[in-house]
Amino acid sequence: MTMMETTQTMLERLLGGVPLGLPGIVRVGGSDDLRAIGVDNGNGHTKVALFHPDGRLCTLAIPTVYRAAREIRGGAGIVSYAVNDGSRFWIGTDALSHDGDALPIGSTAERVSDQRHRDFLAATMVECLIEAGYAAGIHNLAVGIAIPNDEIVMKKQGDRLGVSRETRDALRQNLYGKTFTVVRTDAFGHETTWVLTYSVMAPQAQSLGTYLVWKNAPNGLAVDNGIEALTIIDIGTGDLQRTDIDVNPYRLMGEKLGAGTITMARHFARRLPQLRLNDAQATQAMITRTVRAEGRRVDIGTQVDAIIAAEGQDLIARMLPALQQNSRFVLFTGGGVLLPGLRQAIEERAAIAGKTAGQGYEIVPALYAMSLNAIGALVAVVHSAASGQ
Repeated sequence: MTMMETTQTMLERLLGGVPLGLPGIVRVGGSDDLRAIGVDNGNGHTKVALFHPDGRLCTLAIPTVYRAAREIRGGAGIVSYAVNDGSRFWIGTDALSHDGDALPIGSTAERVSDQRHRDFLAATMVECLIEAGYAAGIHNLAVGIAIPNDEIVMKKQGDRLGVSRETRDALRQNLYGKTFTVVRTDAFGHETTWVLTYSVMAPQAQSLGTYLVWKNAPNGLAVDNGIEALTIIDIGTGDLQRTDIDVNPYRLMGEKLGAGTITMARHFARRLPQLRLNDAQATQAMITRTVRAEGRRVDIGTQVDAIIAAEGQDLIARMLPALQQNSRFVLFTGGGVLLPGLRQAIEERAAIAGKTAGQGYEIVPALYAMSLNAIGALVAVVHSAASGQ
């Protein structure tokens, strides 16, 4: 495998439309060919990344919503899935449109121990394979999975990171080495069968994925931008997380700053009780700035802005210590930056703190803000295979 050196980071290349030049097929420890795939199993959206056959990167973000499929007796169908001969179900926006609800928020162990969540994850993998142009059949996968920073522990030997025992055991019991047979029925009733085996499971800290894509070139080497101390603020649905990274010597420290945008979504739902929005519906409505009410699609941008202006101040307050310190560059990422009002509030507070965009802080462009962790997990699997680890 050849990975050309470059002075551009992976994020810079992606934003410029330049392929990363990394292989989509890897071998790990003498295995047969495995398709590398990165997953960020987020509370609000599950993000998946892999490479097209021509080398282009494919990313997909699907709302983490599940609903048992209903019988459709006329008109257009809805894509449904059945995993390992189980019952049919819908996912993502299709599930949301028919009053589906978010799968439970919790630790990796709690979530992957839920059969519905495992089935949802397999269906999401299938959708990303289709998006990247692959055909139904047998797919043996090398899965890089981004997990919450607080589930990462320092190994006793050396400085490599490991995962907590609870997380490791849950991945082994529920995903690693397991095969999921997914029967996908499209909107026209045509069935395809996808056999997915998680031949390799490689967990890593969510924020480390963001750091790798923001800092490193495709060959894995750091691009020298003069920054030696970085703070990553990841504004997720379930959690707001801060990660401090020192470049030389490398050091990673993280802490959870409380709940993420789910708090605003719940306030939003309470302000519009007539809509009876569940967590997933309220979260998606704040992103799309529309909602379906009485059978019609309604613009709710004004209400969303009002919620962010009022309730978003709590989120901003928890970010303030990072914004106000001058010793570290601050990188904002996560689904929260897709909310224009929150993004604007961050920019305003940064200006008050004397920080200049590009010099003291950066907000990851919306196109990749949700998927950097998954892309980083994908790249880490490729590099690990190349190094023989």
